[in-house]
Amino acid sequence: MIKEIEIYIKKALKALPKFLRHDAIVAETIKCALFQWVWENKLIPVPNYKPPHRSEEPLALVALNNKGEIVYGFAVAPVVTLSGVKTLKAIEAKTKYFITFSSLKKKVEESKFFLDAEVIHLHIEN
Repeated sequence: MIKEIEIYIKKALKALPKFLRHDAIVAETIKCALFQWVWENKLIPVPNYKPPHRSEEPLALVALNNKGEIVYGFAVAPVVTLSGVKTLKAIEAKTKYFITFSSLKKKVEESKFFLDAEVIHLHIEN
């Protein structure tokens, strides 16, 4: 499944002209690709999800089943952030993904320090 998500994201990013590949645009494009993937998998995409009664930053997207349960949680940033990992840990989800896209591989590798076995990391080279 992670390969399928990666293909959706890479396809969306490939359509962007190089001069538009700034962090904010890349992050939003990844969120749009995730939205499409969730929708096509018959789940309900909820963008900018913030866990109730929590002060963590919102997640890029969560996917709900027809019972309203969170099946997938997605955080998106150039590098892994502690706040993003904390928000992923605050939700009950079958699978939690942190998607990074920075071209600075060393920074991405260093930031993986915040990850644990509960969160799947996917780095997208663009």
